[in-house]
Amino acid sequence: MRRILFLFLIAGALQINAQEAVAVSKEPMHKNVFENEYLRVLDVRISPGDTTLFHKHETPSVFISLHPARTGSQVIIEDGSATVLSLDRRITFEGFYKSPRIHRVWNADTSGFHVMDVEILTKGDRKTEAPITLPEFKQLFDAQPVRVYRVTVKSNQDIEIKRNAPVLVVGLDDAGKVMVNDKSFLREGDFLFIPSSKKIKLVNKDQKEYSFALLELK
Repeated sequence: MRRILFLFLIAGALQINAQEAVAVSKEPMHKNVFENEYLRVLDVRISPGDTTLFHKHETPSVFISLHPARTGSQVIIEDGSATVLSLDRRITFEGFYKSPRIHRVWNADTSGFHVMDVEILTKGDRKTEAPITLPEFKQLFDAQPVRVYRVTVKSNQDIEIKRNAPVLVVGLDDAGKVMVNDKSFLREGDFLFIPSSKKIKLVNKDQKEYSFALLELK
């Protein structure tokens, strides 16, 4: 009897937490730093010892880990199955097609946790070109609404391409002399949205190679 009562109380508490969950874009530690008809960029920073509110992910999203840390998560609802597999554990995709994820996250480390959550607002109905095959571009995955690459530019190298799809470029590390279309990329998480059919010029004047995540929206 006590076990049944305990399970009943737990189920009730989980239901209350699920009802109180805010949309991820409204959670205070998920800062909405850019939004248009194609995507919403949430810059997520959790200080050591801090915990987010319960929040809900229900929009297909690319997660880019910029400063990993030891974290914990209390999950209320989650499908549990990966949508697509990525060739880079730092850059992943979740479609949330079967069910949302409702959880809260805390930072159990001594350094800050920094991740970018890019919500994909397109439906995946755009006719896209063949994947980029330049040696600097490593395709990580090709999901229904987005194709994602990790781009590694060598020291004193520049690359220029043009795509018929809109693109988001995200810097993965701090840098000194890295630019995208004349915009300086100085900090991890610096980004630039580039409309369809516009040039994409990646320039690295640093003394070491530099990597970007490049999201091609469908």
